[in-house]
Amino acid sequence: MAKKTLADYAREKYEQSRRNLGLAAIDFSIPDVQLIELRKAVRLEAAEARRLKKKGFFGFLRF
Repeated sequence: MAKKTLADYAREKYEQSRRNLGLAAIDFSIPDVQLIELRKAVRLEAAEARRLKKKGFFGFLRF
């Protein structure tokens, strides 16, 4: 059984947010305000995934 790291969970959540945003963009019955909120959620998930991915042995170097 493979262990999942926090970065893996953040990446999965980011991918799920992107799919939800894509589906919402196609569905014109969803209000623009909700689309903006979904875009914000995707940006936050992406930032969290990048932050967690950089944590590691050489994470302090910020490459």
